Order: sequence, then C-alpha cells, then structure tokens
Amino acid sequence: MSSPEQWTGARVGAFRAITYDQAVAGPLGDLVAPPYDVVSPGDRERLAARSPWNVVRVDLPDVPYDQVRAVIAAWLADGVIRQHEAPVMLAWTQRFTLGDGSVHERRTLLATVALEPYAARVVRPHERTHAGPKEDRLRLMRATGVQLSPIYGLYPDPEGTAWAAAGVSGPPLGEVTDDEGTLHRVWVIEDAAACAAVSAALAGRWILIADGHHRYETALAYRDERRAEGGDGPWDHVMMGLTAIEDPGLVVLPTHRVLGEWPEGAEARMDVRPVDGGVDALLDALHAEPAGVPAFGLVLPGRAAVLVGRPSDDPSPAGRLDLSVLERDLLVPALGGDQAALARRGVLTYTKDATAAWDRVRSGAAAAALIVRPLSTTQVAEVAEAGEVMPQKSTYFFPKLLTGVAFQPLD
Repeated sequence: MSSPEQWTGARVGAFRAITYDQAVAGPLGDLVAPPYDVVSPGDRERLAARSPWNVVRVDLPDVPYDQVRAVIAAWLADGVIRQHEAPVMLAWTQRFTLGDGSVHERRTLLATVALEPYAARVVRPHERTHAGPKEDRLRLMRATGVQLSPIYGLYPDPEGTAWAAAGVSGPPLGEVTDDEGTLHRVWVIEDAAACAAVSAALAGRWILIADGHHRYETALAYRDERRAEGGDGPWDHVMMGLTAIEDPGLVVLPTHRVLGEWPEGAEARMDVRPVDGGVDALLDALHAEPAGVPAFGLVLPGRAAVLVGRPSDDPSPAGRLDLSVLERDLLVPALGGDQAALARRGVLTYTKDATAAWDRVRSGAAAAALIVRPLSTTQVAEVAEAGEVMPQKSTYFFPKLLTGVAFQPLD
C-alpha cells in the first residue's frame, strides 16, 4: 500500500456489482430501502412487506447475522440478484423538491474507492463516530462478505469532468420514487472506456465522506482483518456514491437540536432577540442574520428568540462554524457537556424538521430546541481542505442514497 507521502489522490474504479434482476424480483421500488441507520422498526416491517426480497431482509435481518450469507446465496441462485460479468459503474440522479418549492437534481457516480486511513488525507471525515454502530456493521460484513449499503462522498470537480466522462445515456436500469417524493434514476455504465475515463477524471482528488463514516471505518477494519488472513483482495475497496461538491443539485440541510434540559436564563450567555409569531417567523429572523455572525433560533415553552453570539476568533474553519460556537459558548458552560456527551446522557436529540422541534417544545415533550442554519458547500469544503472535523450532525445531505441499488461483493 502506498504511503501518504507517495499517494496523491483517490483511486476510483469499476467493480463487478451485484444488482437486482427486476424481471425476477419485481420493480426496484419494492426492493430498495433508506440506509439502515434511519430505518425504524416500523419502517423495517413496512419495507419487508413490500417484497420477500426487499434489501432490509439482509441489511436489517430478522435472522442471526451468520444466516444472512445463505439468504444472499439463495437470491443469487434463484436469479433475484445477479453479479455483472465485467466491472461496471453506475450513474444515479435524484430529483427532489424542497419545502420552499425549489426543484433540484443531484448527480452521483457509484463506484469503488481504494480504502485509505484518514491520515493519508485522501478520504476525509467531517464528523466523529461511535464504536457501537461500527461493531454491529462489522459483524454483518463478516457474516455476508458483501457491502450492502453505499457510503456517500463528495469530491472537488468544478468543471464536472467525472460526470461528463460517464457518458450517461439510454434507458435507466430502474426508476424509484421514494417515500419522501424523490425520483431516483439509475444507469449501469458497462463501457470499459467510459469507466476508465471516470477513474482518470477522479485521480488525484480527495473525497469527503458526507454520509457513512461508520460504514467507512467498518470497511477499513474489515480490510485489515482480511489482509491479515490472505493479503490483498476486493476488500481493499469500498463502494461509494460520489457527487461533485460543486454539483448544482447538492443540498446541505440543517439538523436541529432538541433538549430535555434548559437551565433558567442559559440564553443570557448570548444576545437575545425575541421573536413574535410561529416557527416561520423564527426561521425568517434567523436567516436574516449576517452569515459571518453565529446565530441560532431558540424555542422555549412560552417564547422564542434568535440568539446571536460574538464572531469567533478561532482561526480554523471548523472552529468558526455556528455549531462550534454553540457548543463552546453555550452548551458546554450551560449544560456541562459537548453535543456528543449530551446525546449520550439522553439530553440532546436531533431532527431535520424545524416544525417538529418547535412542536415538541410547545407540547411539553422537550425543554428547548435550538434551530440552526444550514452550512454552505463552501464551508464544508473549507473544513475538508483543512483536515478538520465538525461537531456531530452538522450536516444533513438530502436526499439519502438508497440501499439496494447495488451491492459490492467482498469475497
């Protein structure tokens, strides 16, 4: 393996993907699912009821993990899924409408990326992880020998050369409109020259993990185990969906904080600007604040306000983020811990829906909510370039990539 000093960028390649044969298994919409970490038990049962071959039956199985390999083998034997004879990539578009009525389309290439430790600065994290989810996914990967769910990564490409190199045309492999109204269209790129052109276009670039930090670190651990047993192999690569950070359809949404505790007067640590009206008035007031000044919406049982802090003098891009200021200047001194510690204590939960956060406080189910502004893709890129990480749940890249569009065999 190349050392960080020798290697200058990501190695992206085609792979012998496993995909559903819809002539046997039925429409793709009955077979795919959101990523495992956003599927509730109720969601899991609803998805499993759509098809005996829905991906949740292997990604969130109701049988012991050591039996899942046999399930996948049976699906292969029955023709429900099939492995492509030659390496391929996949092209994936997602067309969606935001709450303000704006329509966007995001473009993603599904390929494999050579695994590198974060220290190599080729694949870069932007959030911290926890041990529990990684151990669970590692047990499933050991049992199946398959990567079931893609990681989502971003790469710099202002000219859009990688997507153009794919030469997407013709009818898609499948179309799915998911439960959130996003239209997914997927094409298989079988042409070896096109795959090679995509690999060349991405050579020398870094990749920022947008979603799937736990899955990436699980893949690293699995690679190290397999290398210790038998050297190099397909486990040296991990399946990723890759989007240019400049893609016009790339949207970063905020994740709001809901708190079970709020010490009396804690908000006085910042400049308090009361807001009359409902959640829309609070959002309007929050977004009217200058971008360079840290600001948050505060929802309490009987009132709401915008909290404005002093601009951070932290020289690092991550240290200047609104959420870093929130943690450093408000949560740690007022509640006695950073966001990760408060989440472990059960004091802090997250939601992408500002109205849901408002309603939880006003109904008495929560003590307070902090409404945050979304990060710009420029801020995300600056943090990645600096080799820093953000507070957990700083970003919500919408929409999620579906699980089940393709699988990566690791044996």
